[in-house]
Amino acid sequence: MTSIVRDPIEGPLQIGPEGPVDNSTAVHTEHMLAFPAAHYDFWTRELGVARNAWNWAWWGENLTVDGVDEEMLRIGDLVKIGTAEFEVTSPRIPCFKVAWRIGQPDSILLRMMETGRVGFHLAVLKPGLVSLGDAIEVSSPQPENITVADLSRLLLSTSIESVEQLSATLAIPALGKKAAGAVRRRIALIEDRERMRVGRWRGWRRFILANANDEVEGIRSFHLQPDDDQPLAPPAPGQFLSVKTQREGEPDLVRTWSISDVDLQRRLYRISIKVIEGGAGSRRMHEQLQVGDAIWCRPPAGQFILNRSGHRRIALFSAGIGVTPMIMMLKGYIERGQGAPPLVWLQVAVNGRAHPFKEEISALLAQLPDVHRITYYTRPDPADRIGVDYDRSGRPTAEDLRENFGAPYPLNLFGRELPFPGQETEAYVCGPESFQDLVRDSLLAIGVKPSDIRSEAFVVNRVASEGQAALIEKAAVRFIRSGVTAEWHADDGQTLLDLAEAAGLSPAYACRSGLCQSCECAIMAGAVQYDPQPSVSLESGKVLICCARPATNVIELDV
Repeated sequence: MTSIVRDPIEGPLQIGPEGPVDNSTAVHTEHMLAFPAAHYDFWTRELGVARNAWNWAWWGENLTVDGVDEEMLRIGDLVKIGTAEFEVTSPRIPCFKVAWRIGQPDSILLRMMETGRVGFHLAVLKPGLVSLGDAIEVSSPQPENITVADLSRLLLSTSIESVEQLSATLAIPALGKKAAGAVRRRIALIEDRERMRVGRWRGWRRFILANANDEVEGIRSFHLQPDDDQPLAPPAPGQFLSVKTQREGEPDLVRTWSISDVDLQRRLYRISIKVIEGGAGSRRMHEQLQVGDAIWCRPPAGQFILNRSGHRRIALFSAGIGVTPMIMMLKGYIERGQGAPPLVWLQVAVNGRAHPFKEEISALLAQLPDVHRITYYTRPDPADRIGVDYDRSGRPTAEDLRENFGAPYPLNLFGRELPFPGQETEAYVCGPESFQDLVRDSLLAIGVKPSDIRSEAFVVNRVASEGQAALIEKAAVRFIRSGVTAEWHADDGQTLLDLAEAAGLSPAYACRSGLCQSCECAIMAGAVQYDPQPSVSLESGKVLICCARPATNVIELDV
C-alpha cells in the first residue's frame, strides 16, 4: 500500500490518524484515496481495455467504493464507513503515474479531469476499521460547497470568470493542501492570461511624460501616462513597451524597453533606460525628452514572462540594466503569496553607487523570509558592506553557479518538505550577452533543461533600418477561417496583423516584432515579405503576420 501499485485485500482495513496503518505516500499529504467501482466500467469502455485486465485497486486507491461519486460529494462532506469517519478534501489530481499505471499517454490526464471521474481524497477524522460491505453514510454540513467533480473541471478553466469560484474554493477549510496549491496556480495562470488581454489598444497610443528621475548615474526612469481617459493594459511580469519618439526634422525612433513598474490606478508605466554611447534612442530619451512631451506606445508585449503557475524553484538572474524586467517579475512572484516556490535572486552591479533600484529591491526582498539573495559587486566601494549591501565581490563564475544551483533544495510540495533536484529550476536571465551565456552554459551543465532557461532578446533583426520597399502596391488578403477579405495598400504601411485588426478580426499576438511567434498562422496562397525579419526560423507554410506584408497580389491566410 505504499505506492500506486496496490492489491486488493479481503480482511478489514485498519485506519489510523493519517490513513491506513503502515501506509505512506511519496509526496502528497492527503490521507486516503477512494475510487468509485463504477469508474472501472466507464474507463475500460472509454479506453477500449478489457474489464478483466484491471483488478480492484488498479487505480491506486485505498478504498474502492460503490454508491457515492465525485458528482454527489462536496468538499467538506463527512463520510462514515465502518467505525472510521472521514472528510472529503479534494478530487484526485492525476499525474503521469496514473497514466503509466493504466497504460495510456499523459494526454489522458486532461480527459480524466474533464470527466471528473478521478477519485477523491479523504482526511481521517476518526480512526477505525473499514470492512468489505460496510455501508457508506454521507452528510453535507456545507451544502453550498463545490462538488469534487466540479472542482476537477474548474482546475482546467482559463476563464477570468472562474477566479471568483476558485477563490471561494480556496477559502474552504477542508480543502486539501495539494488541491489548494493547484487552485492558487490556476488563479495565477488565469490572471496572467487576462493581463495579456484586458485594456489593450491597437496601434500607437499617445502618452505624456509625467515624470522622470535618475536611478543611478546613466540610468533614468520615465513615467508615462496616456493622453486620454482610458485605462492601462496590465503588463505581465517581464514584458516590454514598444516606444516611438518624434522630433521635428529628425526620423521617428522606435525602441523596445522593459517595463520596470506599473501603477494601474494612476495610469503610469515606468520604463528605465540606460544611456548608451552612440544609442540614438536612449540619448533622445535622456537628453531631449522633457516632462509634458508626447511619446507613443504600443501595448505591453513579449514572451519573456514569469510563469506564476509552476511549483519549481524560480531563479532571477540579472546584470546591469538587465534588472528592469526582473523587478516586475519579483513583484509578480510576491503576488503569489502563500504556496510560492523557493526564489533565488542573483544580481550583478558595479558597487553600491551604481546599484540600480537598490532600495526598492531590498524592500521587496524583505517581504520574502526564505529568499536566497546573491548580490555581486564587481568593484565594491570601501563603504559597501559585505553581507548587507552585497554578498560577493567580483563576477559570478561557472563554479559559483554550480555550487548554488547544482545541489538539491528543499521544496514544500503539497504540504510535505522534500529535497528537489537542483536542475529542477525555472531560470530567467537578462543582462549582457556574456552574462547570459555564462548563466545558460552553467545551468545546462548541471542538467537544467534548455526550455527552463528563458532570456530576453532586445535586438530585432531588421533588414533595413528604414524598412523595405514594398514589392507590390496593393493586394487582396483573404482571411479564410473568418470568411473576410480585405484590401491591403502599401502606402498605408500596415502589416497583415494591422490589416486583420482593421477588418474587425482579433488574431493572437504579443510582441508585434517577430520575436514571440504568438501570431504564427498558415499561409494557404501567395507570399509575404518581412520587415523586421523574424528572429526565429519558421516551418514551411507558416508566417508571422505581425511583421509580414504581401509580396503577391493575393494572399490567403488561415485566420
